[in-house]
Amino acid sequence: MRANQLSGYLHPFKGLYIILFTLSLIGSSKLTAQSVPVGMPFFEDALRRGQLMGLFDPNISFTIRPVDPVRAMGIDNPFGTDTSLFPLDSNVYSRYTDLRANLSFASGLELNKHKPGNKSNLRLTLLPVYLHTRYNQHHPYGWSDGPMVPARGLQQYVSGGIYMKAGIFEAQLRPEFVWSQNREFQNPPFRTRYIDMPERMGQSNYEKAFLGQSYVKMHLGPIAMGLSNENLWWGPGRKNSIILTNNAPGFGHFTLNSNKPIKTRIGTFEGQMVLGKLRRSGFMYPRRYTPGEWPPIAGNVVPDTANVANVYGYVNAMIGVYQPKWLPGLFLGATRVVQAMGDNPGIRDYIKILSIVSKSSLIGSELEGNKSVNRNQIISIFTRYLLKESHAEVYFEIGREDNWWDFEDLMTRPQYSTAYNVGFRKLYDLKGKGRLLEVSAEYTKIQGPVENIVNPQVIANSFYMHGNKQGWTNQGQVLGAGIGPGSNMMTAGVSYLNGFNSFGLHFERVIYNEDMFHAEIDYLKLGGPNPFFVDGSKHFVDWGFIFSHHTSFDKLMLGYQLHLLRTYNFQWNYDPYGGAGPFRFTGINVWSLNAELSLIYRF
Repeated sequence: MRANQLSGYLHPFKGLYIILFTLSLIGSSKLTAQSVPVGMPFFEDALRRGQLMGLFDPNISFTIRPVDPVRAMGIDNPFGTDTSLFPLDSNVYSRYTDLRANLSFASGLELNKHKPGNKSNLRLTLLPVYLHTRYNQHHPYGWSDGPMVPARGLQQYVSGGIYMKAGIFEAQLRPEFVWSQNREFQNPPFRTRYIDMPERMGQSNYEKAFLGQSYVKMHLGPIAMGLSNENLWWGPGRKNSIILTNNAPGFGHFTLNSNKPIKTRIGTFEGQMVLGKLRRSGFMYPRRYTPGEWPPIAGNVVPDTANVANVYGYVNAMIGVYQPKWLPGLFLGATRVVQAMGDNPGIRDYIKILSIVSKSSLIGSELEGNKSVNRNQIISIFTRYLLKESHAEVYFEIGREDNWWDFEDLMTRPQYSTAYNVGFRKLYDLKGKGRLLEVSAEYTKIQGPVENIVNPQVIANSFYMHGNKQGWTNQGQVLGAGIGPGSNMMTAGVSYLNGFNSFGLHFERVIYNEDMFHAEIDYLKLGGPNPFFVDGSKHFVDWGFIFSHHTSFDKLMLGYQLHLLRTYNFQWNYDPYGGAGPFRFTGINVWSLNAELSLIYRF
């Protein structure tokens, strides 16, 4: 996307930015600060880790992100200089970190040095510049990375911008740019139906600009509302979450949300409602290999020239979190998403699709005639338990894709098309100020239950997939767990933390799209149509060890990770030059090395 295309993205916000600047000339308020984008290395997790160590309000659930650091946590600068969170940060930042002005038509603009607590009628802040580089040697690996795409070879992401506040209004312009070599690798034999999820974004270098983590908001006490393109993360998971993560590019949406826990006599509440539009990837691809070919490889992903508008889908989603007064540290939450295809006629249609009905109740009304609405529904419930004295947390989320047919269907098949995520983390104090040992683990299961396998329509009801053919995606990437439909992931590891310095060693294992493995890959079937007679040795599995290190050099933050990856049966395929062994036919098994580098410069 070139500069003129980025300007097109900004157009809906242009008028609001002008209004905000005008209001800033007459507004006045206390100092406030920008939020930390979802997925920002080190800084975002430092907030949640600080809560485990008892530094911040234990009423914050950390299940609706990004968290507002100043309103929810009292942190003036979440990127440093706040002694409660970063006691070792002694940097002196330039005046351009905080351009604070007393503006009048007579005297013009006067710049003042940063003084916490001062009042001003305008605040402008240069946001940290974030550069992320990834290299995948053999095939794409990595998710929860916003607009970055599944790609082999070198890929680079860069983001930066400005933050402005005026009274109850605030705005952030933080565009993003992605460039990728997008090198060739072997195509899969099958691609999943009912979802817009290309494994590769075309056949050439990929480059695109995004509106990114930009927004315009108004704050009224504990409530915020506005227009945003930010990535959202709903749920307690850290590596994956069921409903919303930063795995795909952010989508434009209206938001109404709490900016801090709302305290009542029975406990605290947090919530968010978004109304937005989702885009298609702009690519098309054959779903399966040509019969009779060996090895079985489907055709290439190519631009969808017939669908230049990328066909919108619109979405209404809500999340609510409750912490009972009598059970401090326990957070109970629920989410619900309703997604429909097409360009909705008006704002009322966003709200109307929130109605809770069973499928059978739609027969004779919305499912017939010209009133058909191709809707997809996803729900989840979750809990997070904060053990402040133990510096630990445990969490769990379970979700269901596709609405039940009626009450009997709900009662007799509650596990149908379900997914879940479970994890824990504990911090141990070590000798020396600020030194910690972190132990953590998480397991995510998106694969459908056994009941789905024996259902001939299994692949239509695999999690994140739906008959609308877009599925729960935006611009070709899943909005929930980045491992994708039918996949499972386990991760566990330890980290040593000492201020801005950290060292980590983690193990990860991913098994890809078991739903498709059992239901569709016909050349693996040994007993005809029976789904249980499948060559069980050809599961597509990645596993490996990740070594990570993070440190700082004054205003420059640097982090890197090295990933030694072992792959079994790449793309569920046999080695075309292999032969029979004592237990199995040889699959495509390889070792590869992946690497990532993150740089953050704070002005």
